[in-house]
Amino acid sequence: MRKVPPRLRLIKKEVSGGLKVSCLAFGFYPRHINLTLLRDGQPVAEQDVTGGEVLPSGDGTYQLRKSLEVSTEELKKRHNYTCTASHLSLDNKLDVSWESGTERVHLFTLSVLLVMLLVVILLGIFICVKRRWSNTASQSELANVDATVSEEMNLSSDSEN
Repeated sequence: MRKVPPRLRLIKKEVSGGLKVSCLAFGFYPRHINLTLLRDGQPVAEQDVTGGEVLPSGDGTYQLRKSLEVSTEELKKRHNYTCTASHLSLDNKLDVSWESGTERVHLFTLSVLLVMLLVVILLGIFICVKRRWSNTASQSELANVDATVSEEMNLSSDSEN
């Protein structure tokens, strides 16, 4: 009897008023699987979960999805959501977790890093432009000095004649 372990994903999709958190087990064989959605280590009530029907994948394996709608208010509470699967092909349970509210922290960190990178780039451009301007001004001053020296040399040679 062949056994194919499930692959497990926790998918988050924005819906009006919050997020839809889906636990997806796919690519497993045989058909029987226990898939549970947990909030802070406790099973989510079955009446709050949608889906739950094992379907064929078309390649001889099966898939199962269970979903939970989480309101914006619940998301602020930073719950830890876990998708856990038990299957004949697994020695231990398979878990995938996600903590609500962590995207904001990551987004803030990413924003700060991007602003810092932008500042460094602009500072680099400013320094390059200033150096070029200084070099151009120095070359212009040298040209003026050369012209003055040349003029003085011409004047002194004229006065000697």
